[in-house]
Amino acid sequence: MAKISNYALVAYLASGATLTSADCTGDISTFSGECTYEKFTNSLKTGCTVAELYPNGDAEAQVETLCRYDAPVQFVEIMGTYQRDRRYFKGSGPLVDEKVDGGYESARLERFEENMGSKALIGFPEYAARMKYNKDNGRLATEDNPNGYPANMNLFASCQLNTVMCCFTDDSNGDGFDANGDDTTDVCRHDLHDSPQSNHIKRGWSVFPGAETPTHCRGFTWKDGEEELLGNMMYDISYRTTINKGYLKGIPGAPMCGCVEHMPTVETAQCRTATKTGDIQFTFTNDGVKVSASNTADITYKDCDNRDLKGQFVANNQGDETKIAAMDDRLVGDAGCEDDLTEYLNGEQFLQEHKHPTKYVDPEPDAWELVVGEGTRFFPSSEAQVEEDASFRQLIDAGCEDSDGNDRHCIIRRVCDSCTSEPHRDIYYKRLTALPPPSTESGGVNLLRLFMSYWNNKPANNMAAGDFALYSTYDDAREGTNAWTYCAYSTSSVGFPHNCGPTGAVHSQWNSYARGGAYADHHAFYVELPQ
Repeated sequence: MAKISNYALVAYLASGATLTSADCTGDISTFSGECTYEKFTNSLKTGCTVAELYPNGDAEAQVETLCRYDAPVQFVEIMGTYQRDRRYFKGSGPLVDEKVDGGYESARLERFEENMGSKALIGFPEYAARMKYNKDNGRLATEDNPNGYPANMNLFASCQLNTVMCCFTDDSNGDGFDANGDDTTDVCRHDLHDSPQSNHIKRGWSVFPGAETPTHCRGFTWKDGEEELLGNMMYDISYRTTINKGYLKGIPGAPMCGCVEHMPTVETAQCRTATKTGDIQFTFTNDGVKVSASNTADITYKDCDNRDLKGQFVANNQGDETKIAAMDDRLVGDAGCEDDLTEYLNGEQFLQEHKHPTKYVDPEPDAWELVVGEGTRFFPSSEAQVEEDASFRQLIDAGCEDSDGNDRHCIIRRVCDSCTSEPHRDIYYKRLTALPPPSTESGGVNLLRLFMSYWNNKPANNMAAGDFALYSTYDDAREGTNAWTYCAYSTSSVGFPHNCGPTGAVHSQWNSYARGGAYADHHAFYVELPQ
């Protein structure tokens, strides 16, 4: 197989001296299986030595670089430049604009598909230009992972779900999605900050309620240790799909292709994979100036065992509920967009008809007395602070009872719709010792202001000392079960509950009527009423 010249990536990573040996020219090593230094040396042509090829003594490092970056067909070789690939993955560029009508760009892709698409191992997209840019700009580049990945495809840093996807909205250049048997999906939304290098927007979001242009998404997913054919699978769901089916253009505001973490939330996607027949054969060639490497392989592209991308992902990650939950946020399932958008828009404070299960709780007015609140629960405090605090204390000392009939302080409750931590959306403060003296007495405190803006542990407000306990449910508070184990306090204008959490510190869930800066913009305090 003739190899397209692509020395730039290897040259950026390797620094071998000019080769002058006339004894080691032509094909110098051919072997099958995995590309390794050991196989390279064991298969060297008779009469050719490593010392002749690499007189500087860096043979192993040079061969390993060739195995990683030159032996596979580099992705950039498909269309010839990094910029073409970059623009294509964004959903623009010459190939997209040309509309696959037999012009120069599509002709180049057709030749690759015919001659090499199924006959070679293809490397996952990595580029010398990106390596240099990322290194110069401190973008997660290390010696082991030089980070030459294109935007939205960093396998090292931002592809934790081991899943890549492309979404196409234009099927007018071929037979069409339906004729090809390719399912379409509803598009739910896209967080623009997930792909700023594609849309050039720092933050924001797009939602797509109701019907929109038919969209087909396809992707691949893999288990750790199954990375050998990632480049082939990337080629299959992107360029190969475009040249064989005419699919083009991405979802507005989103990349056309990327790791699923950078892609829009959609209902479903088709799962694709690649397999090889037999071993891959590698050939190292010396042209008298440098050593290069190439490969031949027999690659088959097909649907996954589970045609649904999420279904295949779940099969690959059985038992890993954290990963499955993360994928649930990206692929929501058939007819799942409506509920997903309701939950998402509620989180963005665009209140919808259906209530979130842990937000927008309405405490029963005959069981809870509203004391003060902000945002959507606005209830102003009084300028008569001493009298207001006295009324607050009277509510707490009104004579509530535990489930066993024993008298206790009435429970203080904070409901927070905008808090990002679920346990902090509904917190119950149960006083266990006598209330600290009021601010009118020596060493006293305005108890209401303690909750509103000045959460501290003095006087007599220390969880570790047994003054109070915090709970996530009213039943737990009454029974004294499952109490929070961590609490922190503030010396500045930070209110309840500072960084207190069920098992450790949880930040920025506090309220403050004296300053802003945390997530509790929409909250209210209530006190339990005796029953």
